[in-house]
Amino acid sequence: MSIFRKFLLCFALLLLAQVSHGAATYVAGKIVNVSFVGAEIFIMVDAGLPDNCAGTPYGWMVIPVAAKATSAFVIGLRLSDGLSQTTVYVYTSGRDASGYCQINQIDPVD
Repeated sequence: MSIFRKFLLCFALLLLAQVSHGAATYVAGKIVNVSFVGAEIFIMVDAGLPDNCAGTPYGWMVIPVAAKATSAFVIGLRLSDGLSQTTVYVYTSGRDASGYCQINQIDPVD
């Protein structure tokens, strides 16, 4: 195989190799930290933050109190030790007045 073909192959593999995905309003990854503050649940994802959440304190995203099913899903993952094993898409609406990134939806991939 010529050096040029090896280069093209390596370049193509680098373009295709992505561990996590991010976009303007969502991020895909594993939940690596959970914090319970009052009635709210805060999470961190190993892939970081979506673009619309830039500047949120310490990378935390918050599940609104009204999102009871989403909160229950995250609590269930936490209690079953499924956080490190389940990849999720986290959809957000950006930062709220408190500065934290607001979660609209969590969609399990696995």
